[in-house]
Amino acid sequence: MVTNVYLHEVDEHLSGWLFRLRLREALIWSVRGLVGGVGAALGLSLMARLRPVLPIPALVAFSISLALLGFALALALGYFWPRPRLAAARHFDRLFSLAERTSTALELAASPGATPDWLVVDQWADAAAAARGVDPRPSLPFKFERRDGLLLLAVTAALALSLYLPNPQQATLAQQQAVQQAIEEQIQQIEALREQIENNPNLTEEQKDALTQPLEEAEQQLQEGDLTQEQALQVLTQAQQELEAQADSNTQTQAEALQQAGEGLSQNPTTQEAGEALSNGDLQGAAEALGNIDVSQLSEAERRALADQLEQTAQALQNTNPELAEQLQAAADALRQGDVQAAQAALQQAAQNVAQTAQAAAQAQAAAQAADQLTEAQRAVAEAGNQGQQGQGQGQGQGQGQGQGQGQGQGQGQGQGQGQGQGEGQGQGEGGGGSGRGEGNGEGQGGEAGTDPIEQGNGAGDGGESTYEPIYSPFHIGGEGESENLPGSGDNTGEVVGEGPANPQDAGDVTVPYNEVYTAYSDAAYEAIGNGDVPPSFRDIIRSYFSSLAP
Repeated sequence: MVTNVYLHEVDEHLSGWLFRLRLREALIWSVRGLVGGVGAALGLSLMARLRPVLPIPALVAFSISLALLGFALALALGYFWPRPRLAAARHFDRLFSLAERTSTALELAASPGATPDWLVVDQWADAAAAARGVDPRPSLPFKFERRDGLLLLAVTAALALSLYLPNPQQATLAQQQAVQQAIEEQIQQIEALREQIENNPNLTEEQKDALTQPLEEAEQQLQEGDLTQEQALQVLTQAQQELEAQADSNTQTQAEALQQAGEGLSQNPTTQEAGEALSNGDLQGAAEALGNIDVSQLSEAERRALADQLEQTAQALQNTNPELAEQLQAAADALRQGDVQAAQAALQQAAQNVAQTAQAAAQAQAAAQAADQLTEAQRAVAEAGNQGQQGQGQGQGQGQGQGQGQGQGQGQGQGQGQGQGQGEGQGQGEGGGGSGRGEGNGEGQGGEAGTDPIEQGNGAGDGGESTYEPIYSPFHIGGEGESENLPGSGDNTGEVVGEGPANPQDAGDVTVPYNEVYTAYSDAAYEAIGNGDVPPSFRDIIRSYFSSLAP
């Protein structure tokens, strides 16, 4: 029992020292782990300055997470790192100068019978007494390493600067996010457009499949994600081209011509129902009404009136739908000849033709509408993220100048004159200012000049602002005019010096960054395409052109 008491006391002291050691190591390594986490966040932030990775709020959140993760991981490793008791005892013997008392006590306890009992008891008692006199605080203090603190301060300051200073990649990232958001919006629009086509009662199942196939392919490709702006535009352009191929312009022209012809048919009681349906754009209803006409039930006068109306309609449709015009004309001829069966058969053929035109027109109209919506989708994706990059700056300048000039001239009859001029001007206004100086020489043929000098002292400062007086020129385009001779002063070497409105300081090319005007031009182009002002053969070229120029 006595031996167990001494050994138990040694074991308790060893456990207390080991607990303090674990706390101390956990504290030290937690700071180092925090340095590592902040360093990893700094690396991520620097990477975000080289390529668009994450926005600033996300970088801040990731930085905090990495710092806390490094802190917690190092804290856990520092505390729970495996430390065998015998190795720890030897460490404490060296640290506290115990002359291997603690480690020897553990070794004797691990090998009973190898040493006489009285010697074991004495050793355990001596080890317990030595352990009682140990104060672990000086040798195991709770404090930070100075260099770790300085390193943490430096890395944290670097991270704060990297997050605070303007990051050129954020604009690119914002544009990418805007593009992705625009793509997601267009996916929803395409899905709604596909549902609209599938619910269109005027389309057959084959027509619905033909119209929805390009939309489904485009939607699937857009949903794959990680598409660039150019790739998304290419997907939308391909789908738009496939739909435009189904939007037969001839069929639409025929449908419009039928709608116009409905006004004439509605004036005849026999074809009134069909005419009203055509006027309302209901080609299918017009076909049914035309096929329901029973010629055998008509009187002779009604047949003649019907023949005249059908012939008039055939003439109106001759250029747009010659086949239908031929069928209507055949019905009119048969009615005049009294051939009721032939007239009825021709009307049935005309009704079938109108029904086929209605089906084709419904598909063409749906394809055209879908193509227009995809054009708007291309425009939205092309403009996504470009609004923030456009520079805005409009300046209005006003300049005031003063000039004084003197000139002399001489001329007799027809003569030549030379003049030199110098001018200086300054202009200031909202948006810019400038100054300029110019010199020039000129020669010109003049009319007969007199000898009277030009009145001097006519500088701008003499009279302030004056009312503009338009100069009347008696010359007319394509005709003769009156001649006027200007009086001269007798000297053709006069020099004019004055001040006037400023010229630009740079006389070279004046350019405006294209990203400042790109949206205005692209909006006008896409609007013209949407309104049908651009021929179909040029639409793809214009879209590709503006897509390639997108900032």
